[in-house]
Amino acid sequence: MPNYTYATISDAQTALAARLFDATNQQWTIDELQAYIIVALRIWNAYTSFWRAEFPLALSRGVNWYDLTSQPNSLRPFTVTDQSLANLLEYSLLEPLTSLTPTSPAPATWTGSKQFSLSNLYGAITRRQNQVLGATGCTLSLFLVDAPIVRDGIVLPDTTIDIRRVAWLPTAGQGFDTQIMRQTDAWSKRAFDYNYTTKSEQPPQTWMQSTEPPPRFDVDNVPPVTGKYEVIAANSGAVSNATSAQLLSVPDDWSWLVFFGALADLFGFESEAKDELRAQYCQQRYDQGLQLLTSASSVLSMQFNGLPMSVDAVKNGDNFNSNWESTVQGSPQSCYAAGLNLIAFPTPDNGAYGALPTVVQNAPLPAASGGYIQIARSDYDAMLDEAQHLAALKQGGAEFLRTIPLHQNFMARVALYNKKLAVQGPFQMPTYRLSQREEDRNQRVGK
Repeated sequence: MPNYTYATISDAQTALAARLFDATNQQWTIDELQAYIIVALRIWNAYTSFWRAEFPLALSRGVNWYDLTSQPNSLRPFTVTDQSLANLLEYSLLEPLTSLTPTSPAPATWTGSKQFSLSNLYGAITRRQNQVLGATGCTLSLFLVDAPIVRDGIVLPDTTIDIRRVAWLPTAGQGFDTQIMRQTDAWSKRAFDYNYTTKSEQPPQTWMQSTEPPPRFDVDNVPPVTGKYEVIAANSGAVSNATSAQLLSVPDDWSWLVFFGALADLFGFESEAKDELRAQYCQQRYDQGLQLLTSASSVLSMQFNGLPMSVDAVKNGDNFNSNWESTVQGSPQSCYAAGLNLIAFPTPDNGAYGALPTVVQNAPLPAASGGYIQIARSDYDAMLDEAQHLAALKQGGAEFLRTIPLHQNFMARVALYNKKLAVQGPFQMPTYRLSQREEDRNQRVGK
């Protein structure tokens, strides 16, 4: 049941059309207006963590790792596609929409001007998505690669952007346990363990990337048995194309980052498409959002079988509970988080365990024209201000610039809400930093 029942998406579309002096939808279609309202709601949630809720997470026997985006009933699934972003770009570029045929996929056909092409749009989406993933590490992937009985040159898929963690998983029944490995470098190994290259076979303790060409790493010891390396890494997203819609790997409420980044590229073409003012504006929105995404929240708290459970960085678990992945199966006593999507529990047994994470959920979007917009009355007009500003982007020039005060109104409302949020409890800020503890303890980028 919705919490707010005062304004439907249809009401918001009508109000936005009136603001644009286009009540009959001659310049902005109903679908286009809805797209801008949805983007404004997502930006609001990205900046404020406004929508927060719990969802049940069932644990499986012997399974340590869980991706919040792919769990049943997840409140943070990936739902935004490159096709929807391409259409949003086409609105802003004053180009006709392209579409794919869901039942029998065939390449979409570009019917727009010669300023752009579908390859331009999808190339910009692919490029900017990968830049977001590489710059923020917001979405992490867990995967296995073979661990041969060698010490160097372990090759990862070429989709790997950043390696965040490595563990050695020996083949079962060989008398060895999972070994969580520490990252080091060749200088340290030479200085403190100078003969490490001549040691007999033994479980690898550390991994090194400083002297290896990406995407590879070395280990300090030759493994005594075959097995797998369990790798956590930031990986590139799907390659966008005009044949089939691909889900973005950037969280839904931050997908507008890819939109602004791609639009900055397209407005920056050295051709008749060039528009320096809007290219600079879009790049500024992209840069600002990128900085904010590095401090975004995901998991806010965890309950386990009805009791509160601490959420910590994976790095802290590795340092202070170093055998947590190989411990005897039982009732987990702690939870570890990495990125905005991965959480882990020390090995669960077959008990009927129920975890209940509280998360910053995706902005709830009305399912139909009669669906209610879930935003407070005090913030509704600010959201429409941002939607109007986004709608004016395609106008360019002075008409667009005149709407910048609307965006400033929106940002002022964001700032006010966040000030209120900061004083709702003595430990609000540590709560909203939980998802960034891994980044704090295991830095990807030097300060």
